[in-house]
Amino acid sequence: MAQESNIGNLADLKEGEILLPEYLLRRDDGIFVKLSHFPVGGGFAQFIDRLFSTGSRFLNLDYQVLLDLLYDYDAILDAHGIESKIRLAEDIVPFSSKRKSLYKAVKIDSASERAEYFFEPVTMEVVTEEHVYGEPDDDGVAPILDTTRKVEMLPAKLDRDEFIADMWLKGVRFGVQVEMLVDVVARGEMGRMTVALQQDATAGCDAEVEEACSELHRDNSPKILLNGKADLRQFQNRFPQIEKDAKLLKKRMRVLGKPGFKVNGQIIEPDIPKDLDLLPLAGVGTRIEVQDGNEYILSNRDGFLSIDMHTNSISVTEKIENKGGISIKTTGDLSLSGNEFIEHGEVQEGRSVEGKNMTFRSAVYGNIVSQGGFILLESNLSNASAKSLGGDVTTNGRAFNSTIEAWEGVVTMKYAESCLIFGEAVAIERAVNCEIVASKIEIEQAEGCGIAGKSVQIKVSDSCRGKQTVISMLLPDLSALDAQVAQVNTAIENCQKIIAAKDQGIALIVADVEVAKYLALAKSIREGTVKLTDAHKDNWQKMTSKFAKVDNALAKLAAEKQEQLNRIAAFEKENAHLLDMRGKSGTGVHCEIKKVSGDTMVRGLQANHGVSEFQKSKVSEIKIKLREQGSMSDRIFSGARGNLDWNYAVPDVVKPT
Repeated sequence: MAQESNIGNLADLKEGEILLPEYLLRRDDGIFVKLSHFPVGGGFAQFIDRLFSTGSRFLNLDYQVLLDLLYDYDAILDAHGIESKIRLAEDIVPFSSKRKSLYKAVKIDSASERAEYFFEPVTMEVVTEEHVYGEPDDDGVAPILDTTRKVEMLPAKLDRDEFIADMWLKGVRFGVQVEMLVDVVARGEMGRMTVALQQDATAGCDAEVEEACSELHRDNSPKILLNGKADLRQFQNRFPQIEKDAKLLKKRMRVLGKPGFKVNGQIIEPDIPKDLDLLPLAGVGTRIEVQDGNEYILSNRDGFLSIDMHTNSISVTEKIENKGGISIKTTGDLSLSGNEFIEHGEVQEGRSVEGKNMTFRSAVYGNIVSQGGFILLESNLSNASAKSLGGDVTTNGRAFNSTIEAWEGVVTMKYAESCLIFGEAVAIERAVNCEIVASKIEIEQAEGCGIAGKSVQIKVSDSCRGKQTVISMLLPDLSALDAQVAQVNTAIENCQKIIAAKDQGIALIVADVEVAKYLALAKSIREGTVKLTDAHKDNWQKMTSKFAKVDNALAKLAAEKQEQLNRIAAFEKENAHLLDMRGKSGTGVHCEIKKVSGDTMVRGLQANHGVSEFQKSKVSEIKIKLREQGSMSDRIFSGARGNLDWNYAVPDVVKPT
């Protein structure tokens, strides 16, 4: 027989009936939970407690849905979505006290890990009424004389939904083994059995860091050239280069464990997984960013990867810092694209390093080339070379038998011996047996050096092992400018001759008496001193026609004269410019030697393009040129004692004879 629903309504609520909250929906096919209205913050457990306490129970309850709503609401949402309606039970029906009496006490252990129930046969009192009949009447119908009640104890069965409700009221609010219960009741088994078990908490996963790109590791295999051959002098990727915005490291987010529950519904919290902060790992040139729900360390610039084992951080810097030295075993030859390179180890003989701004903390025996940056040598440079194309070179150690070039920069050195030194400016504390070429040269002590420059300042000049110090002051070659000045002056003289001829032609024309009278009358008419009457106008018209050829001839001579005057003005302007250039060409040519302590010679050396002329010459040619004695007329100073403070003065223009 179908059971009567115990759900009431607010209009005519009867005793024992229960009202459904707004998130429970009663339909013909059951009771449903509206997830969009479900009280996530609490209230559902109180409703269940009130429902069971007031003598009601569910009919055909979906126990797993009940547990999920109470203890794992997120799983319901993930599976169905917030707008779904989930079937909870078929109905809510009364749970009579007689039926409640069938259910005995349950034993819950002290830790609430399990609940045990003793199953045994159950009986329930059944009362039936029977009529007492009298003798039948004439019609054969026996009258009912009385009614008697018959009480019997009949076998009964436990009910799954009732068991769940009764266990709830007795403190078992989680983990009822529903399938086992149904099986035990169906088979009529007896004995103490576990009817509810706690659910242990599920452990989570600690947060981890994993590599997000493959460029984090060095590749020391030989570099493959375009022709397919291997270059054993260079490695494939000694210093990993990273592009801007490249993902370096990825944080694998920690996964929280799922809580467990004791049979009394008490939560069992899982251990909190270890988390990690990427911030201490993000060094210079990196940033932390969240993409697609994951946290990454990204590169902030194009540069080179640097992993600091001491601080456990990753950086992307414009400079590369290496501590293993440059050799065929460690790095091979290097061609660097970074902005700055710092090498702490030695550079092996024969090895080459090409980069931009480079610092070497140990001795260099190889070849260094900087493309537009500086070279800083903090130790010795021996049998090597340092060349900066557009930058400076500085050596703080000793330089021996080496070549230092910075044609567009400054060379600064403490000690140089048997070196070839080129620069726009050179400053050396002590130079011994060196060849030095620069526009501006400052040397505290020069011994047996060949020097060429426009501005040379030496505190002490000396010889070295019988070799004198030769200083060549680069003087402008004025012959080309003087030739141009002479050419311009000749052109001016030619213009002046043409002007004189034009003036002579004009004088011959105006010497004629009639022409002179005509020109005088024309001038008076133009100036308004003579007024023409109507009668005179015809005569004047005839006169102008008569002297028309004269006017044209005079106008032509005047125009030709003016053309020559304009040419003279242009030539004089050009001449002034040439003389200015000539005067400035010798500016700054100065030699000062505060003390001459050994054999020293200073001479003049014509160089149209200054130090740039030496750039085109071979090293052997430069060495010879810097040691030449020149003619006696070129000598500025020669001696082993004294001092010199000489400024070049541009000579006057030599006028042609």
